[in-house]
Amino acid sequence: MDGETASLGDEQMAGSRAAAGGGTDTTGKHRILAELKRVEQESRFLEEELEELDKTENVSTICDELLKFMEARPDPLLSNKQPHKSNMGSMV
Repeated sequence: MDGETASLGDEQMAGSRAAAGGGTDTTGKHRILAELKRVEQESRFLEEELEELDKTENVSTICDELLKFMEARPDPLLSNKQPHKSNMGSMV
């Protein structure tokens, strides 16, 4: 008989907690769903980034090609002529 009374009391307490905390549960569920949505969006974004990286060439190869191209071209702002050496040293 004591076991039946204890289980009845537990059920009543659980029911009152559910009634009182019903709003809290939906708020908690909403927070969890919002966090899950954010994580899923971040996951999709990272997957798209990985796909883009797979499509591109190796970055160091591209940088090497650009460096070779830039070194092969003369700078248009610099003159191609060597500066004239002045005879200032012999003016003693």
